[in-house]
Amino acid sequence: MSNIRLLIQRYIRQEIRNSNAIFSLGIYLMGITYLIYQLGGSNASDNSWNTLLWVVVFFACIMQASRSFELESRDYFYYYQCIAGPKETIVAKLIYNSLYMLFLSVIIWGLFSLFYGNEVSRPTVFALGLILGCVGFSSILTLANGIAERSGRSTTLSTILALPLTLPILKLVSTINMHAMVGAPFDETAAIIGSLVTLDIAIGLLAYMLFPYLWQD
Repeated sequence: MSNIRLLIQRYIRQEIRNSNAIFSLGIYLMGITYLIYQLGGSNASDNSWNTLLWVVVFFACIMQASRSFELESRDYFYYYQCIAGPKETIVAKLIYNSLYMLFLSVIIWGLFSLFYGNEVSRPTVFALGLILGCVGFSSILTLANGIAERSGRSTTLSTILALPLTLPILKLVSTINMHAMVGAPFDETAAIIGSLVTLDIAIGLLAYMLFPYLWQD
């Protein structure tokens, strides 16, 4: 457990030092949100508001996850193998990417609320949808990019592996957030939340079990 915590701290320090990537992602979020606003997003219905938000969140997560293993190549691969091993590495990556994606999602939610107004009737349920969606995206995209990194950094392979699994999560979390926006009773949303939790756990376990076999010399 201590190794996982140390790895997460190391990832955070690496991200802070890589300020160009942080600023680029921040400019992307601001720019795409304002562009949607200029193209008529201010008059969007609840369904369009939710759809546009998750389009931005999804591509922000892809951009962030695409750099998951750029510092674990070459000599760093053997370094991480020695100090932690593949299981601790993947757990640390999943936690770190989930937190990073959640941070990006909260920023996007804030930007949408600033430009278009806060359309959410049940913020707690909406936030829960964001959390579960980010955990699911983290599990899928981290595993897919880990496979792609070990197979020669093939972005095409990463996309092919990730898309079939991200679509069900995107559908479920979009439905949860739509219920939160219209103020639907929690009983109507509970079954969908349960399905998303189950899917997140299954994909997380898959990543945990497969990664040691994939991420080895």
